[in-house]
Amino acid sequence: MGEILMQTRWLKMAASMLALVSGSAAWAQTAEPAGASASEGFGDIVVTASKRPETQQRTALALSVLTPEVLQKSGTTDVLQLSKIAPGLNLSQNANSTLIAIRGVSSRDYSEVGDPAVSISIDGTYIQRAATLNAALFDIARVEVLRGPQGTLYGRNATGGAINIITAKAAHKLAAAGSIDYGNYDALRAEAMVNLPVTDTLAVRVSGLRSRHDGYRDNAPAKRGDDENIWAGRISAQYDPTAQLSATLTGEYIRQRGVGSVRQGVAYPTDAGFIADLPARIPSDRKWALDKTGFNDIDIYSVRGALSYDFGFATLAYTGGYRHARVDHDEDYEGTAAPGFGFPQDSRIATNSHELRLTSNGSERFSYQLGGFFFRERERLDSAFTEGPFGYYPDQLYDYHSQDGYKIQTTSKAAFAQLGYEIIDDLKIEGGIRFTRDNKKRIGQVVNIDPALSQASGTYVVTSVVPQDSDTSFNQTTYHVGANYQLTPANMIYAKFDTGYKAGGFTEIQSYRPEKIKAYEVGSKNRFVGNKIQANISLFYYDYRDQQISQFLNNQLIVANAGKSTMYGGELETDFMITLRDRFNLSVAYLDAKFDDFLVRTYFIPSTDGLGNAQLAGNTPIQAPKISLNVGYEHDFAVGDGTLNARVQTQLQSESHLSIYNFEADRQAPYSRSDVVLTYTPANSPFSIQAYVRNLEDSRVLTAATPNFTGNWLYQFAPPRTYGGRVSVKF
Repeated sequence: MGEILMQTRWLKMAASMLALVSGSAAWAQTAEPAGASASEGFGDIVVTASKRPETQQRTALALSVLTPEVLQKSGTTDVLQLSKIAPGLNLSQNANSTLIAIRGVSSRDYSEVGDPAVSISIDGTYIQRAATLNAALFDIARVEVLRGPQGTLYGRNATGGAINIITAKAAHKLAAAGSIDYGNYDALRAEAMVNLPVTDTLAVRVSGLRSRHDGYRDNAPAKRGDDENIWAGRISAQYDPTAQLSATLTGEYIRQRGVGSVRQGVAYPTDAGFIADLPARIPSDRKWALDKTGFNDIDIYSVRGALSYDFGFATLAYTGGYRHARVDHDEDYEGTAAPGFGFPQDSRIATNSHELRLTSNGSERFSYQLGGFFFRERERLDSAFTEGPFGYYPDQLYDYHSQDGYKIQTTSKAAFAQLGYEIIDDLKIEGGIRFTRDNKKRIGQVVNIDPALSQASGTYVVTSVVPQDSDTSFNQTTYHVGANYQLTPANMIYAKFDTGYKAGGFTEIQSYRPEKIKAYEVGSKNRFVGNKIQANISLFYYDYRDQQISQFLNNQLIVANAGKSTMYGGELETDFMITLRDRFNLSVAYLDAKFDDFLVRTYFIPSTDGLGNAQLAGNTPIQAPKISLNVGYEHDFAVGDGTLNARVQTQLQSESHLSIYNFEADRQAPYSRSDVVLTYTPANSPFSIQAYVRNLEDSRVLTAATPNFTGNWLYQFAPPRTYGGRVSVKF
């Protein structure tokens, strides 16, 4: 009964919103063409979120688009900063992975067999592992953030949504650009690009990035943590031999060194905690002591391509690529100054991703997309769980090792179709279906060494060798049903139903089920007052089953399935061109997310069934704040013969939790983070100068709070206040 009442209330809210939009459409204005000047209002942005070119305002889904101009004016150079621009999006760093949550749907399983909940693609090529994602944010054309399940056109691991990073393509004209940025923490970021038209049909673009800064965290005796040290280069060729045939080939290399993101240990008292005598608090400063901070060395080579041919009635397009990554990582895993546990990992990952798609052309009433998808990832992983000789067992002089030698293979195959039909002028219905088969395999062994026997014998004594041989497959059908109506050329309403799916899998000691989601959404996209006001709104309701939750239990990583969760809320994105010199933007996201049924085995809280299980119903999922608000204002001042653009922007977020337990120890209190960006551009000059301050309040924001096997909590933080200046040139 409660679920029925909730759905009824949600539908009433949706109906009220549609009625409001319908009433306001009477004063809407006709949309201006792309590239309109400021006096003509906002221009159109062409996107490929629905796997076909169309404008952002006519794409019937909740979508945020971030262009190079938006990123420059907001001073955004880091993927983690995108949450300050796109509503409902939360990004954080945990160890060597970027964790993404959209509308409260996220994944914290960054193990070798874990899957994300948000699909990431670069130039249409699917990326399974989000390591070094920061290095992708240079020389780009746009970033598209799709909110809500994308189970038909994107399929794999898109239960929360999708993020598309589209890099700048080689153009048939001579161009060059560069910038250099210097700030506190000895931060240096340099970018350069050269675009060369080789012939009338071939163009080449070369770009590079150098980004580094010292660590934000003081740590003794080890190195400072949360540093960055990245080199990246990209070369892209565009070949257009005919009006019908187009080919793009891109090669990319990313190199990351240094300590990387570190996890700070603070004890939280529990019955099973080994170090519960340490202060149960989160320190207010950025200083702590670890016996080591480890290292994070990553090398990624990738080649990706796109090939399309226009047959007139339809376009056949291929996108795909190969990506090879080497990741060497180590960290202090218990989070104290004592020489305790370490967790070195060495992995080699080779990924192939391919998609072939036939898309109808023209403006006929009937439209379609038909396609197939293939993905394969092979990984070789060696890891060790080590114990220091003077840590928790001070009388034993030999380290304790649990070494894994794994070979992992993940394969995904899918076929999909999406059809649309315009019933009457401006009213379109569409439906899509996707068949997916996923397979995961892992072979290897765990070698355990007894430190006490090793000490007595003077050599390592193996106590057990545990073979690991797992193979599991899953089949799933996901689908999409939707309708949209273009009330006027500048106003659209839409409604849709989507399903999403993420494959199940296994850990060393157990298996877990796939997660599935059903999503209902209505929305509206609008331009008013001669395209000088843009207002987009969406309301959604999720029925979420078997969400995969990572946790430690008895010194082992397991993945539990949260039986059922309910999530509902809405988002408002507005942009106002108040005058030719003034612009204001406001986005608000509201989210009500709770576990309805989640029985887990845990030693953190008392059992509720007498069998060692705890019921977490009523708790909120990770990274699911009730309110998120982004607001910004900018003004252009005439200074000399140039223009000074001054922008102030603030992100406010209500309370959230960073673990499923919803303890005070994992609570992130409400906070605000403000940025000030000043950009001066002389008239008729290729140069611009920028000064910025990020996180003006110097707010201390948690990005991860993870309980580990010692009873200790490991914390990670967002960057503190940073400031600096940038000089840019563009020819």
